[in-house]
Amino acid sequence: MSFKKDFDTSKKIQEDENTDSGFLSGPISEQLTSEDCDLAEESERARSRLSEEDPEPELQLDSGLDLSECLSSVKLSDSAVYTPTSQTTPTVTIGDEKTHDIPPLAILFQQDDDGDTQLHIAAVHGCEKSVGTLVRVCPDKDWLNVPNDFGQTALHLAAMSGHAVVTRMLVMAGASLGIRDLVGNTPLHVAAAAGYVGCLQAFLAPAPEQQQRRLASTLNQKNYNGQTCVHVAAMAGHVDALQTLVYYGANINAAEGLCGWTPLHVAAARGDVDTARYLLEKCAGVDPSALDYAGRTARKLALKNKAAALFDGSEGSEEEDSDSEDEMLLESDQSLFDRIRDGMNAINVA
Repeated sequence: MSFKKDFDTSKKIQEDENTDSGFLSGPISEQLTSEDCDLAEESERARSRLSEEDPEPELQLDSGLDLSECLSSVKLSDSAVYTPTSQTTPTVTIGDEKTHDIPPLAILFQQDDDGDTQLHIAAVHGCEKSVGTLVRVCPDKDWLNVPNDFGQTALHLAAMSGHAVVTRMLVMAGASLGIRDLVGNTPLHVAAAAGYVGCLQAFLAPAPEQQQRRLASTLNQKNYNGQTCVHVAAMAGHVDALQTLVYYGANINAAEGLCGWTPLHVAAARGDVDTARYLLEKCAGVDPSALDYAGRTARKLALKNKAAALFDGSEGSEEEDSDSEDEMLLESDQSLFDRIRDGMNAINVA
C-alpha cells in the first residue's frame, strides 16, 4: 500500500487546527517520498541564498536617553582592579572627592527653642572641657557671639554664673565684650551687677584679641537705662567691683542717662556708707561737686540718710536755706529712682 493513498498530508493540514511548527524532533522518517525531499532541499537552498545576499543586521536597541554628558565625569578608580578571584569591585567617583571626616559643626552650634546653643549651655554650667572643645572646633568667631532669645551670648551666661575660667576662655577665643542683651547690658554690666571680680578681671586683663581702644569704649558703654558698669556696681554696693573697674580705666565721674547721676550720687541717694566712703576717701579723681540734671550734688541727695555724715564740711560754702527745698525734691526723685530700679527687668519684645 502506497503512502499517498493511506495518508493525505494536504487534507490533514486543512482539517487539523494545530499546525506543525516544522521542527523535526527525531530522525527523518524513511516514509518521506522523493517529492517531499526535493521540496525541502529547494527551500533550504533559497534560505541560504537569501542570507548570503542580505545578511541580517545586528539588532541595536535605543532607549532614547542621551547619557553621554551625565557620564562624562564618571571615573573608575585605578586602585580597584578587578580579577576573577578578587573580592574588590571598582569604585565610582563623580566629580571631586569629598571627605566625610568633618564633624557636623552646624549641629553643635544649632539653637534650641530658647535660642541656646551647646556653647550657651556649657558656659552657664561652667563646663570648661566642653567650652574648650567647642572653641577649638568653631570655624568662625561670629558663632561664639550667637545670642539666645534674651539677647544673651555665651559670655553673658558665663559672667552671670560667675565662671571666671570659662569667661577667660571665651575672651581669649575672641568673643565680643560689647554685645547687649534685651535690656542693653553687656557681659561687663552683668559681672559688675553681680559683683564677680574674677569675671571682671577675666574680661579686662590684656588679651591679644581685645584692643585697648575698643576695651575702653566697652568699659564705659551704657545700657538702655543709660548706666555704665560703675553705675550698676554702685547700685549693688559692690566696692570690690568698683575698685576693679576704676583700676582698668572706667570713668568714675560718668553721668547716667536718666538723672545725670554719677556713682557718688547713686551711693549718696542709697545711703550706702561703704561705697560712698570708698569713693570720697580712696578713689582718686572723684568729683564731689558734680551736678546731676537737676543741679544737685551728691551731698544734697544724702540728706537725712546714713551717708550724710560723710559729706559734712565738704560743701561748707553752700547756703543752708536751700536744704529744705532740696529735701522736698529729693523725696520725689528717690521715689522715681526706686520705680526705675524696680522696673529694671527684661524687656518683653513678644
